[in-house]
Amino acid sequence: MANNVNVKKLEADLWESADLLRAGSKLTSNQYCMPVLGLIFLRYAYSRFKLVEQEILKDRPMRGGRVLPVEQSDFAEKSALFLPKEAQYNYLVNLPANISEQGLTGIEGNPLNSLGEVVNNAMELVEQQSEQLQGVLPKDYTIFSDELLGELLRIFNNDAFE
Repeated sequence: MANNVNVKKLEADLWESADLLRAGSKLTSNQYCMPVLGLIFLRYAYSRFKLVEQEILKDRPMRGGRVLPVEQSDFAEKSALFLPKEAQYNYLVNLPANISEQGLTGIEGNPLNSLGEVVNNAMELVEQQSEQLQGVLPKDYTIFSDELLGELLRIFNNDAFE
């Protein structure tokens, strides 16, 4: 029963995002469908990342009383995608509204001045983790206003992806 509730909630959230995009942007569905699918992929990848991270940490050795940090190779051994902090969904959804004042920089050291630029950077970071993903993920999130993109991130921050 709980699974059915999650699916219904996800369906409602997807319709909410479609309504938001129709009302809050001048974009056509052809323009926003791939970026939205990219956000859904990123949310799913984050859920999988957290699940595998918990599994890795259960058996993680300790040195000097501290658990050794997880590394990219730990995830490769579990056939999972490692997500750097800046590509983790939780990081993106919890960014403050004033992105340009945060002093964030992209992969190439370029300043990130909008939420769209931060999400584009996250997609580039994910692509670096897998040869199969290189050049595949959308990186045109600057077509959205920061407010609209922030709302989409919040909508897809849904337990149904767990």
